[in-house]
Amino acid sequence: MFAAIVVGGTLLGGGRGGLVGTVFGAYVLMLVVNILLVLNVPAFYSSIVEGVILILAVLGASLTRSSVLATTLRNISRRASARRQGLLPAQLKLKEHRLRLPVPFVTVKQPTFWARHSETLQTAAPAFVCFALVLLATQFVLGSSMFSWPYYNSLIVLGSFLAILALGQGTVILTGGLDLSVPWTIGLCGILCAGLLKGSDVAMVYVIPITLAIGATVGLLNGIGIVALGMSPIVVTLAMNGILQGLALLYSGGTPAGFSSPSLRWFMTGNLFGATPVVFMMIAFVAGAVILLGRTAFGRRVYAIGNGVRAAELSGVPVRSTTVRVYVLSGLCSALVGCLLSGFSGQASLGMGDEFILPSIAVVVVGGALITGGRGSYIGMVGGVLLLTALQTLLAGTSLPYATRAIVYGVVVLCAVVTLREKNT
Repeated sequence: MFAAIVVGGTLLGGGRGGLVGTVFGAYVLMLVVNILLVLNVPAFYSSIVEGVILILAVLGASLTRSSVLATTLRNISRRASARRQGLLPAQLKLKEHRLRLPVPFVTVKQPTFWARHSETLQTAAPAFVCFALVLLATQFVLGSSMFSWPYYNSLIVLGSFLAILALGQGTVILTGGLDLSVPWTIGLCGILCAGLLKGSDVAMVYVIPITLAIGATVGLLNGIGIVALGMSPIVVTLAMNGILQGLALLYSGGTPAGFSSPSLRWFMTGNLFGATPVVFMMIAFVAGAVILLGRTAFGRRVYAIGNGVRAAELSGVPVRSTTVRVYVLSGLCSALVGCLLSGFSGQASLGMGDEFILPSIAVVVVGGALITGGRGSYIGMVGGVLLLTALQTLLAGTSLPYATRAIVYGVVVLCAVVTLREKNT
């Protein structure tokens, strides 16, 4: 759909295009796919071709002397020329000069914990309050859940996938972007993990790192497409999602083979000191994610970019490299979820990541983050994960039909988002 619109001459930023061009764009896209079929090219290539056409069409529509791509190429050329002439700052070996400020050191009284974290607590609290209400409803409907450790254990296990995705997708959203390549990054990495493991514990030593590296590479390509080519995050990640879908179909032949190793299966479903082993990993993961976004230079740069790209650039923030790192983190998190999902179910399947795209965005927004970026916390995202996972568990335990459960789930998420939006404004 996006490819047909762009091929038809419509500018995704708005202000140019029309219905007639879109109709012809749709016919052009279908003709390309049909030509491939006539040439006996497997149908698995169609999504790859559509993704490539979308990227090329967007680039062609926005390629001017002032475009990001043209500017990037000019900067590369100028930098190469300066390197040949020995004019780069690193080649000049300039002496470092430090300025001393005459202002004497003054001890400033540190604000209290509540004053420093008041905004985080205000935005994250609604998700945890709603989570407590869902726990009460679960206790009333299903009984003996609030004081049952197995319930909380299963809640953490089922929510672990969204908690990991919340770090990647949440960090992207904090910069004002969006990663729509999550579904098939999960799918491709899960299929690769199960297909390469083939039930071998020994193979985990190299299969897991390879799979994570592939996910990071996907994120790297997304980041480069956004930063170097100047394309919208939605366009780049959507096209990448289609390309990954085609690659997954080509690798698996439409039928994923292989299965998880016993150790990975035990890690997701076994027992260690009365808890599933992945629970201990999630405790460490949440602690590390909170530190990453709240206590590191990387986290401060992410918030700076979300609050204003130009202001961040003028403040000395490396916007381009930080943006690339953000999408690398998202790809890495999606790859990890693909590996864990294959261990949880014992094997991989086509479309195993499709159900995570909307929840990965919902938990971030429900957790108090602004979809436009600049504000939010990982603690709030964890609250959103607990809320949506507990809600799904509650609905699954009722006798309501699946369609009714889906409607209730969507209405609750919508009400939570609207409530937070009104609070934010």
